[in-house]
This record gives sequence, structure tokens and C-alpha cells, in this order.
Amino acid sequence: MMTSTQTLTQTDTAVRTLNGLEPEAIAQAVGELVKNPQLAQTTFRARTSWQGRLRSRTEIDGYDLAGQNVARKHTIYSDEPLELMGTNQAPNPQDLLLAALNACMMVGFVAGATNAGLRIDSLEIASECSLDLRGAFGVEGVKPGADKIRYTVRVSGSGTPEQFEAVHREMMVVSPNRFHLVNPIALEASLVVL
Repeated sequence: MMTSTQTLTQTDTAVRTLNGLEPEAIAQAVGELVKNPQLAQTTFRARTSWQGRLRSRTEIDGYDLAGQNVARKHTIYSDEPLELMGTNQAPNPQDLLLAALNACMMVGFVAGATNAGLRIDSLEIASECSLDLRGAFGVEGVKPGADKIRYTVRVSGSGTPEQFEAVHREMMVVSPNRFHLVNPIALEASLVVL
């Protein structure tokens, strides 16, 4: 069965979409989630297995949305650079952390710009963090992680600097991965020895 969106002509589709999204569909989805909060409940899962040396493979088999499992299949590899005793076959965990942060903020920025009626011509988020590797090797008195992550958003489009700044401020509030890094959240752990 075709939806009304699928039956639109190319011209109609261009008018009803912005940044590849349908603002009306976003507004309807938000309205439905406000009316029925149980529909917004999600659980994401990842299973990572050791692949030898410092390599790992993470399998994404699906997620739960509103109590229903949504099947999907993705594989993410990780390794360390040669200089850090890896084989440099994939990004390392810090690369993946920055990529996950950037991608999540990108989603929030694009959705926010679309909701504000702003066209995006180009959008890039560049991030970096610095840390002392001695902490990762257990050297006493050295933190194993960074003190801060720096990022820069570069955007061009139909908005004014003030409009894009408002989108950025909103994104900083609504991005889940940004929230996870900025606010302390519980990390529950268990160990099973086989």
C-alpha cells in the first residue's frame, strides 16, 4: 500500500521535505509520543567479542521500541593503532566514542534545523579529546581518560548565525549521547566467569 508521501510527484516531495526529512511527519511523531509516552521507550543493545590482540567486533542485533523488538543487523569493529600495540584494522574505542557523539549531535542538529524551517547545505562536526595514555596502563595518579572533549560545528544553509545558534543550543539539550557524556549516569556491571 502506498502512502500519500509515496504518491507525491517529485516537485511535491521537494516542497514537503527539508534536509531529507518531512517536517510534518516529525511534528506528528512528536505529538504521538507526547500523547502516548510508552511508545517512546527504547532499549539499545550491543554485544562485543574479542577478536584477538586488541581487536573487537560488536554486533547490533536490534533494539526495543515501545516493547517490541525491531530487528536490524550491524557490525562495528575496533582495534588500536600500530603504535598502541594494535593492528590498525579499525578505529579505536576513542575514535568510536567521538564518532558516536558526533553522529548523535548531527541527528539533533538536523532535526532541530528542520523543525525551525532551516535548510542545511553543509554540516560537519569535528571533535577531539586528549588523554595521557599512562592512565590506561594503570600508572598511579594518572587519569585513564580525558578531562574534556572539544567539538566544532560548521554549518551553512538558509539560517542566520543566530538561528543556527538557537538550533545548536537546542541540540545540546536533546542529544542523548551528549547527555550521556555531560551528566553522570549509572553504569551497572556484572562479571560471569565461564
